[in-house]
Amino acid sequence: MAEPETAGSEITRLTARTELVAVSVAAMREHQSEYGSFVASPDFGQYQYCWLRDASFVAHALDLAGEHAAAARYHRWVIRALTPLSGVMRDAARLNDTADGRSQLPPARFALDGSVVADDWPNFQIDGYGAWIWSLREHLRLSQDRPLLGEARAVVDATSRYLDALAVRPCFDVWEEHGDQIHTSTLACVHAGLSAAADLLEEGRPAERAAEIRAILLASGSGGWYPKSNKISQVDASTLWLCCPFQVTAAADPAMAATADIVASELDLGGGIRRYPADTYFGGGAWPVLTASLGLYRVAAGDAAAAEQCLSWIEARFDREGRLAEQFGGERRDPQLYREWVERWGYPARDLLWSHAMYAWLAIRASEASPSPGDSAVGLRPSA
Repeated sequence: MAEPETAGSEITRLTARTELVAVSVAAMREHQSEYGSFVASPDFGQYQYCWLRDASFVAHALDLAGEHAAAARYHRWVIRALTPLSGVMRDAARLNDTADGRSQLPPARFALDGSVVADDWPNFQIDGYGAWIWSLREHLRLSQDRPLLGEARAVVDATSRYLDALAVRPCFDVWEEHGDQIHTSTLACVHAGLSAAADLLEEGRPAERAAEIRAILLASGSGGWYPKSNKISQVDASTLWLCCPFQVTAAADPAMAATADIVASELDLGGGIRRYPADTYFGGGAWPVLTASLGLYRVAAGDAAAAEQCLSWIEARFDREGRLAEQFGGERRDPQLYREWVERWGYPARDLLWSHAMYAWLAIRASEASPSPGDSAVGLRPSA
């Protein structure tokens, strides 16, 4: 009698997961603007913009869910937003590495209509530009939207030249910090973007530069793991992206496996994953984005049980309204720092599209890797 009960419990779990994936997909679609951009968070004042990094991950999650039209609207928005900046990107290598020179470079975030936001945000971040070209290539592969390639070609060319020129120049990281350093996860995004540009443009130079960046990244793991940056030897959970999704290295690479184990042990907070050991942002809580990133690595490594733990932790964090916040637990881990950030910016984002994207992405990939009774990747993709 135990076996039918186990199977029934499994089907119930998968039904609930399918419903939560549908909730996340609906959230991403609901908060896509009329222009095609994705607002980072609908409820947090500092996040009323579209970041190329976050939004490119969102677009890919929608592609995995079969929502190709929504992803295409985003990519066309990027083309419109970046076209006026193409000249600056092509000439980026000529700009001096000074505050004035960096101020002339393309921004990390845009207004939802695609216009540049004029403020003092730490804008010199190149990771989003690499993530976008990678996301575009994956969209074209999954959707076969060939006309979009023609529309995007000139902007892809300009963006790849930008990445080529500034790949190893210090910039702000994916958390918009440490602008004096060269960051491992940023280089992973750059490698992915250049590799994708080589495929889309059918040109050799982006591939050559991608190979150079890959060599730098692999050398950075010579100490046995992949560090946060060229100046910080501790891990950062975003370095998991070297394996998934950007395929700089395989899951079985010893340095990659060691990095994942260090992330899982040193950055664990109640089953979720924090950004890095010294994180102070809202007390340094655990992020669904990074818990899903660890789960994607576990899927690639063939550890279905560990991936399931990541999924279960995220699923327990949805609220009754179907929202999935940016982070959890910071108020308990460091109450003083949490209060300082609340006084500065208000309570942290209660709904983050990037969180929804990474959850849906992991759920779909896990179902593809380890189908269970009544389960299928198609089943986790909401119908239109």
